[in-house]
Amino acid sequence: MSTTHERVEGHLSQSLDNLRTDELLLNMGPQHPSTHGVLRVVVTTDGEIVKAAKPEIGYLHRCFEKHSENREYLQVVPYTDRLDYVAAMTQELGYCLAVEKLLEVQIPERAQKLRVIVSELQRIASHLLAIGTYSLDTGGFAAFIYGFRDREHILRIFEELCGAR
Repeated sequence: MSTTHERVEGHLSQSLDNLRTDELLLNMGPQHPSTHGVLRVVVTTDGEIVKAAKPEIGYLHRCFEKHSENREYLQVVPYTDRLDYVAAMTQELGYCLAVEKLLEVQIPERAQKLRVIVSELQRIASHLLAIGTYSLDTGGFAAFIYGFRDREHILRIFEELCGAR
């Protein structure tokens, strides 16, 4: 004679044998809160198990090269701002350094030092935003607020320097 426990186990194993799952295809992004608009991930799941994840990048493509083809060197600088909406001045610097090298132009030492200062401030502002949004995604609202507060101080310096934030 079987015990109640054995009968329950037998019933459960029969139920699990008859259990079937379907694969589910999920589109995560590009407007998903965790992707911040930069990519889409097509996720294949079987129940709660992720079987595959296929990333699709390029959602921030700006056609920069095409816009720049028929422009003068100085006319391209505003387009470099749009390459990285968080650290625009760093993108400008990279482009300007490349043009100066091609044209064999030497800029004054003071301007070089100012560029380094601005680039470092831009890097700090970018990191404050990254850490703030990451903490928000993980439930740390206070770090998000502090990061944006401190980033705002840097953006005010940029606004005084050149009018851009």
